[in-house]
Amino acid sequence: MKTYETYIFDLDGTITDTMTVWLDIIREALIHFDFTPPDNKTLARYSHNWRELSAIGFPEEKFDDLAQFIYVLANKLLPEADFHSGAYETLQKLKDQGKRIAIYSSMDRAMFAPAMEFRNLYALAEIAVAGTDIPKRKPHASGVLKALQDLYIPVASYNNAVYVGDKDTDILAAQNAGIDSILYFPASHGEIYDLNELKKFNPTYIITEWRELLV
Repeated sequence: MKTYETYIFDLDGTITDTMTVWLDIIREALIHFDFTPPDNKTLARYSHNWRELSAIGFPEEKFDDLAQFIYVLANKLLPEADFHSGAYETLQKLKDQGKRIAIYSSMDRAMFAPAMEFRNLYALAEIAVAGTDIPKRKPHASGVLKALQDLYIPVASYNNAVYVGDKDTDILAAQNAGIDSILYFPASHGEIYDLNELKKFNPTYIITEWRELLV
Protein backbone atom coordinates (compact mmCIF):
# COMPACT_ATOMS: atom_id res chain seq x y z
CA MET A 1 0.00 0.00 0.00
CA LYS A 2 1.19 3.49 -0.82
CA THR A 3 2.41 5.68 2.02
CA TYR A 4 1.19 9.27 2.12
CA GLU A 5 2.44 12.55 3.49
CA THR A 6 -1.02 13.75 4.55
CA TYR A 7 -3.62 11.62 6.34
CA ILE A 8 -7.16 12.84 7.03
CA PHE A 9 -9.24 10.58 9.24
CA ASP A 10 -12.92 10.16 9.93
CA LEU A 11 -13.64 9.94 13.67
CA ASP A 12 -16.82 7.95 14.28
CA GLY A 13 -16.47 4.32 13.32
CA THR A 14 -12.89 4.82 12.16
CA ILE A 15 -10.85 6.12 15.09
CA THR A 16 -13.46 5.43 17.75
CA ASP A 17 -15.64 2.33 17.85
CA THR A 18 -18.96 4.16 17.88
CA MET A 19 -21.22 2.42 15.40
CA THR A 20 -23.07 0.35 17.99
CA VAL A 21 -23.27 3.44 20.23
CA TRP A 22 -24.88 5.46 17.42
CA LEU A 23 -27.32 2.68 16.63
CA ASP A 24 -28.36 2.48 20.27
CA ILE A 25 -28.77 6.27 20.44
CA ILE A 26 -30.95 6.53 17.34
CA ARG A 27 -32.94 3.43 18.24
CA GLU A 28 -33.69 4.80 21.70
CA ALA A 29 -34.65 8.16 20.20
CA LEU A 30 -37.05 6.62 17.69
CA ILE A 31 -38.68 4.50 20.38
CA HIS A 32 -39.04 7.62 22.54
CA PHE A 33 -41.04 9.19 19.71
CA ASP A 34 -43.18 6.07 19.25
CA PHE A 35 -41.52 5.10 15.96
CA THR A 36 -40.49 1.49 15.40
CA PRO A 37 -36.76 1.36 14.53
CA PRO A 38 -35.69 -0.55 11.40
CA ASP A 39 -33.02 -3.26 11.39
CA ASN A 40 -29.41 -2.33 12.15
CA LYS A 41 -28.21 -2.19 8.55
CA THR A 42 -31.01 0.22 7.62
CA LEU A 43 -30.52 2.26 10.79
CA ALA A 44 -26.78 2.59 10.09
CA ARG A 45 -27.55 4.63 6.96
CA TYR A 46 -28.90 7.40 9.19
CA SER A 47 -26.22 7.42 11.89
CA HIS A 48 -25.28 11.04 11.07
CA ASN A 49 -28.14 12.01 8.78
CA TRP A 50 -31.20 11.41 10.90
CA ARG A 51 -33.14 14.09 9.02
CA GLU A 52 -33.23 11.58 6.18
CA LEU A 53 -35.30 9.25 8.36
CA SER A 54 -38.28 10.68 6.52
CA ALA A 55 -37.37 8.13 3.83
CA ILE A 56 -38.61 5.39 6.15
CA GLY A 57 -41.59 7.33 7.46
CA PHE A 58 -40.40 9.37 10.44
CA PRO A 59 -42.51 12.59 10.52
CA GLU A 60 -40.54 15.67 9.50
CA GLU A 61 -42.34 17.89 12.00
CA LYS A 62 -40.64 15.94 14.80
CA PHE A 63 -37.07 16.31 13.48
CA ASP A 64 -36.12 19.19 15.78
CA ASP A 65 -37.31 17.33 18.87
CA LEU A 66 -35.61 14.16 17.66
CA ALA A 67 -32.34 16.02 17.12
CA GLN A 68 -32.46 17.52 20.60
CA PHE A 69 -33.06 14.09 22.13
CA ILE A 70 -30.18 12.61 20.10
CA TYR A 71 -27.81 15.44 21.07
CA VAL A 72 -28.40 14.81 24.76
CA LEU A 73 -27.67 11.08 24.45
CA ALA A 74 -24.75 11.58 22.07
CA ASN A 75 -23.02 14.16 24.24
CA LYS A 76 -23.29 11.74 27.14
CA LEU A 77 -22.20 8.55 25.38
CA LEU A 78 -19.96 9.36 22.39
CA PRO A 79 -17.00 11.04 24.11
CA GLU A 80 -16.27 7.89 26.09
CA ALA A 81 -16.41 5.50 23.13
CA ASP A 82 -13.44 3.15 22.93
CA PHE A 83 -10.73 3.48 20.31
CA HIS A 84 -10.60 0.87 17.59
CA SER A 85 -7.69 -1.45 18.30
CA GLY A 86 -4.39 0.18 17.36
CA ALA A 87 -5.91 3.51 16.35
CA TYR A 88 -4.23 5.83 18.84
CA GLU A 89 -0.88 4.06 18.61
CA THR A 90 -0.92 4.25 14.81
CA LEU A 91 -1.83 7.93 14.84
CA GLN A 92 1.06 8.58 17.23
CA LYS A 93 3.50 6.68 15.00
CA LEU A 94 2.32 8.52 11.89
CA LYS A 95 2.84 11.81 13.68
CA ASP A 96 6.29 10.70 14.85
CA GLN A 97 7.12 9.95 11.22
CA GLY A 98 6.35 13.56 10.35
CA LYS A 99 3.05 12.88 8.58
CA ARG A 100 0.47 15.66 8.43
CA ILE A 101 -2.68 14.58 10.28
CA ALA A 102 -6.20 16.00 10.27
CA ILE A 103 -9.52 14.65 11.51
CA TYR A 104 -12.74 15.42 9.66
CA SER A 105 -16.09 14.16 10.91
CA SER A 106 -19.66 14.90 9.84
CA MET A 107 -20.58 15.19 13.52
CA ASP A 108 -21.81 18.56 14.75
CA ARG A 109 -19.01 20.42 16.56
CA ALA A 110 -21.05 20.28 19.78
CA MET A 111 -20.58 16.49 19.72
CA PHE A 112 -17.23 16.39 17.94
CA ALA A 113 -15.24 18.63 20.29
CA PRO A 114 -15.98 16.70 23.52
CA ALA A 115 -15.02 13.42 21.84
CA MET A 116 -11.76 14.94 20.56
CA GLU A 117 -10.92 16.41 23.95
CA PHE A 118 -11.84 13.33 25.99
CA ARG A 119 -9.56 11.14 23.88
CA ASN A 120 -6.73 13.70 23.65
CA LEU A 121 -6.91 13.67 19.86
CA TYR A 122 -6.07 17.36 19.55
CA ALA A 123 -2.55 16.34 20.60
CA LEU A 124 -2.22 14.22 17.45
CA ALA A 125 -4.22 16.08 14.80
CA GLU A 126 -3.06 19.45 13.53
CA ILE A 127 -6.50 20.23 12.14
CA ALA A 128 -9.97 19.11 13.27
CA VAL A 129 -13.01 19.78 11.06
CA ALA A 130 -16.60 19.15 12.17
CA GLY A 131 -19.73 18.90 10.05
CA THR A 132 -20.99 22.28 11.22
CA ASP A 133 -17.73 23.95 10.15
CA ILE A 134 -18.52 23.53 6.46
CA PRO A 135 -21.41 24.34 4.06
CA LYS A 136 -22.00 20.75 2.92
CA ARG A 137 -21.26 17.46 4.61
CA LYS A 138 -20.11 14.15 3.16
CA PRO A 139 -20.20 12.96 0.43
CA HIS A 140 -19.51 16.58 -0.60
CA ALA A 141 -15.82 17.47 -0.76
CA SER A 142 -16.11 20.53 1.54
CA GLY A 143 -14.75 18.95 4.72
CA VAL A 144 -11.84 17.17 3.07
CA LEU A 145 -10.90 20.30 1.15
CA LYS A 146 -11.09 22.45 4.30
CA ALA A 147 -8.76 20.04 6.09
CA LEU A 148 -6.28 20.17 3.20
CA GLN A 149 -6.48 23.95 2.98
CA ASP A 150 -6.12 24.41 6.75
CA LEU A 151 -3.00 22.20 6.58
CA TYR A 152 -1.74 24.43 3.73
CA ILE A 153 -1.37 21.46 1.41
CA PRO A 154 -0.92 22.74 -2.17
CA VAL A 155 -3.18 21.29 -4.84
CA ALA A 156 -0.10 19.87 -6.55
CA SER A 157 0.42 17.64 -3.47
CA TYR A 158 -3.13 16.28 -3.28
CA ASN A 159 -1.83 13.08 -4.90
CA ASN A 160 0.07 12.51 -1.66
CA ALA A 161 -3.00 12.86 0.57
CA VAL A 162 -5.60 10.30 1.61
CA TYR A 163 -8.88 10.21 3.54
CA VAL A 164 -9.47 7.22 5.81
CA GLY A 165 -13.06 6.32 6.70
CA ASP A 166 -15.49 3.48 7.15
CA LYS A 167 -18.46 4.37 4.91
CA ASP A 168 -19.40 5.00 1.31
CA THR A 169 -19.75 8.73 2.05
CA ASP A 170 -16.12 8.81 3.19
CA ILE A 171 -14.95 7.22 -0.06
CA LEU A 172 -17.05 9.62 -2.11
CA ALA A 173 -15.90 12.68 -0.15
CA ALA A 174 -12.29 11.75 -0.90
CA GLN A 175 -13.02 11.17 -4.59
CA ASN A 176 -14.92 14.45 -4.85
CA ALA A 177 -11.94 16.24 -3.32
CA GLY A 178 -9.56 14.60 -5.77
CA ILE A 179 -7.59 12.50 -3.30
CA ASP A 180 -7.19 8.79 -2.55
CA SER A 181 -9.40 6.93 -0.07
CA ILE A 182 -8.82 4.10 2.36
CA LEU A 183 -11.81 2.11 3.58
CA TYR A 184 -11.40 0.86 7.14
CA PHE A 185 -13.46 -2.31 7.50
CA PRO A 186 -12.82 -4.19 10.76
CA ALA A 187 -14.52 -7.54 11.27
CA SER A 188 -17.18 -5.98 13.51
CA HIS A 189 -18.44 -3.77 10.67
CA GLY A 190 -19.49 -6.84 8.73
CA GLU A 191 -22.50 -7.07 11.03
CA ILE A 192 -23.76 -3.71 9.74
CA TYR A 193 -22.17 -2.96 6.37
CA ASP A 194 -21.91 -5.04 3.21
CA LEU A 195 -18.28 -5.03 2.11
CA ASN A 196 -19.16 -5.96 -1.47
CA GLU A 197 -21.47 -2.96 -1.66
CA LEU A 198 -18.76 -0.66 -0.29
CA LYS A 199 -16.27 -2.02 -2.82
CA LYS A 200 -18.53 -0.71 -5.59
CA PHE A 201 -17.50 2.82 -4.56
CA ASN A 202 -13.91 1.96 -5.51
CA PRO A 203 -11.83 2.89 -2.47
CA THR A 204 -8.14 3.14 -3.33
CA TYR A 205 -7.31 0.64 -0.58
CA ILE A 206 -9.16 -1.44 2.01
CA ILE A 207 -7.71 -2.22 5.44
CA THR A 208 -9.06 -4.31 8.29
CA GLU A 209 -6.54 -3.24 10.93
CA TRP A 210 -5.03 0.14 11.74
CA ARG A 211 -1.46 -1.20 11.70
CA GLU A 212 -1.77 -1.74 7.96
CA LEU A 213 -1.32 2.03 7.56
CA LEU A 214 2.25 1.63 8.77
CA VAL A 215 3.27 -1.01 6.19
